[in-house]
Amino acid sequence: MSHEITKARKNLNNVASMLKQDKILPAATAFNEGLSTYLRSKLLQNEKKEFADLLDKTLYLLNNHPKIREVFPILLTMEPGKEKELLENIRELIQTLQNQMTDSARLSHEDLEKEKKELLNKAKAHLDDHDVTKAEAIFRKLMRNHDKDFDLKINIVDLLIEAQEYQKAIDYLKLAYKDNPKSVHIYNRLGMALRKLGKYEDSEKAYKQAVKISPRDEYLHFNLGRLYIEMQQWVNAMDSAEKAIKINPDFKQAKKMLKFSQGKVGNK
Repeated sequence: MSHEITKARKNLNNVASMLKQDKILPAATAFNEGLSTYLRSKLLQNEKKEFADLLDKTLYLLNNHPKIREVFPILLTMEPGKEKELLENIRELIQTLQNQMTDSARLSHEDLEKEKKELLNKAKAHLDDHDVTKAEAIFRKLMRNHDKDFDLKINIVDLLIEAQEYQKAIDYLKLAYKDNPKSVHIYNRLGMALRKLGKYEDSEKAYKQAVKISPRDEYLHFNLGRLYIEMQQWVNAMDSAEKAIKINPDFKQAKKMLKFSQGKVGNK
């Protein structure tokens, strides 16, 4: 007996165990592979009968599993000369089960996203009430459940920056950096947090790194210009404003920055 037939028989004999564990997709797949092997193999008369009996026994188990009946009400039958029709039905069953799994995964993802949004809203409410401790407890819970979620870390950073908790925002930016060290969002927010903490040189480095990654982003040049204004580096502020305006000629705030910086240079 060939290796392929031996493998098919072994898988068919495992179907009962699969069904007891509600592993209906692997069970249906095992039957599909077994029936395909049966149809394309050249078997002796006694081998063919033995294999057909095993398939028939396995099919009975599939037909009587409640979850299969629920998703696929068609009774699967194995009749001489109609094996290919059965094969088509089995493949339709497998497709139905795969679609069901995809839908289930999609709904699960939607539920997770909904839960994250609700928890972030609760954390924001705590921050609005200046209860940082409760907000941080929610953030820690989110990180335990979604430690690889880069966007979630950025959302937390934004909430902390909005609440003026700049050092805590930097801590979460460090976590986000591990996920995506080339993200412009990290350096932009890092520059903002460091500027708010008065760490101007470190802020400048962060903003320059952001500009290096995305040189055609006018808002990055504008943010760097705001830093230079706080540092009273008027020529650098003018240069940043001009670069922002060159990218976006309608950038009104950048035009105001340029005019303000030019006035400071002219008054020297």
